[in-house]
Amino acid sequence: MKKIYSIILSAATLLAASSCCEIEDGVTDIDSWPMPSKEYDPQVYSFNHPAMLHSADDIAYTKAHLGQQPWADAYQKLLTSGYSNNDYKASPVKILARLDAGNWGDGGGRWDDAGIRDLYYPGIHNNYTNFFRDCAAAYQLSLKWQLAGDTDAAAAAVKILEDWAAVNEGILVGRGPRFKDTVVDPNEYLIMFQIHQAANAAELLRDYQGWGNSEAFAKVVNWMVTYFRPFCSKFIRENNWNHSWMNWDLASMTALLSMGILADDQEIINEAILHFKQGEGPGCIMRKGVIAVYDDPSGTGEKLAQGNESGRDQGHNVLCAAMVGAFCQMAYNIGEDLFAFEDGRAIAFAQYIAKYNVVKAEIGPDYEGNLTDASFRYPESSMPFTTYTYSGWEMTKIADGARGNKRPCWDLWAGYCKTHGVKATYIREMAELFRPDGGGGHYGNGSGGFDQVGFSTLMHYRE
Repeated sequence: MKKIYSIILSAATLLAASSCCEIEDGVTDIDSWPMPSKEYDPQVYSFNHPAMLHSADDIAYTKAHLGQQPWADAYQKLLTSGYSNNDYKASPVKILARLDAGNWGDGGGRWDDAGIRDLYYPGIHNNYTNFFRDCAAAYQLSLKWQLAGDTDAAAAAVKILEDWAAVNEGILVGRGPRFKDTVVDPNEYLIMFQIHQAANAAELLRDYQGWGNSEAFAKVVNWMVTYFRPFCSKFIRENNWNHSWMNWDLASMTALLSMGILADDQEIINEAILHFKQGEGPGCIMRKGVIAVYDDPSGTGEKLAQGNESGRDQGHNVLCAAMVGAFCQMAYNIGEDLFAFEDGRAIAFAQYIAKYNVVKAEIGPDYEGNLTDASFRYPESSMPFTTYTYSGWEMTKIADGARGNKRPCWDLWAGYCKTHGVKATYIREMAELFRPDGGGGHYGNGSGGFDQVGFSTLMHYRE
């Protein structure tokens, strides 16, 4: 196996074992942190399919509890999402695009500059919406297959994936000298949020009428790896200059890890996991992904880890919690416990986000905007924060924009913590607030409602 290019940083001590691991409120300069001495080596992972977000044991546990609460209500959310109907039909496109409408929506000069005028049609700039809806449907239908043995649901999910593999040729890239063989708008990299959803659907469908051993399954795997893996690898390799935020790295990292598991490809798996441990980009939990780790000033005895997007806004910050959770869960099901990595740094990261965003119990889960600091269980003053600069911004306080953002992920974190004896006060409170959560179809029609698979109560809640 060739050495993975992302072995650059270390999970060992930064700034004499203290500056990234535990620091007081103050100011930190990410780029001044010295290169650590330890390197993590690629591993050889052994696993039994299904082995991504849900193992065979996970599925059996949920099936055995479907007649009990909260699983019964969570299952009804799946059945009524609007994306788990057995007659759902895919809407594949040849070239996927996620482009800024102001620059690309009218087919103007940028299409000429990029050498792709012939590809333009009205609406192409936003056609990734087809993809996020279809990936949500494929995943939800595959859950119905696993939990209820619904063969019609399985057939519909398989058809969605096969239709995309037959039609799609990846994302929009330029042909002209300015954009030669690269994306014409960096927002296209965010299409990768959907790849781990499609891959998880395919993983759950392996045992449907032998599909996992079929040529059609191989074509689906080849479609993902051929058209999306190179862009994911390129992005996490090059996103190390303090510009694109943590959620961008996480989109490509979850895509890579899921494709690696689906394809039984150790190199792709290691590429993703080593970037999480020691990469140069903000997806690395040891360096740019976490600004500082603190003792909780509220006296719980727990750790809180301030993340890369904590000073930006809470919509993206909570998205990072959802994606780090998915990444850690997929790794856990192939034998790599990243939840526990470096004294539970990922859990401390999720705890920080949960503490700041959990509303008071009397407000409940159905709130809509108009929240103030008094609406939340823990005031802003209870949050430690270290000033930092990223993407040209100097962030001097925790961001209150989109505070209370709803993302269906918290029972994934809470389930791990419950079964591993981790206290996780704020994760538990957030999970209790939103239980049972939903998925695509329950959190709005935009990309924010579809960037994560959801249904964490259904699949991850544990007694």
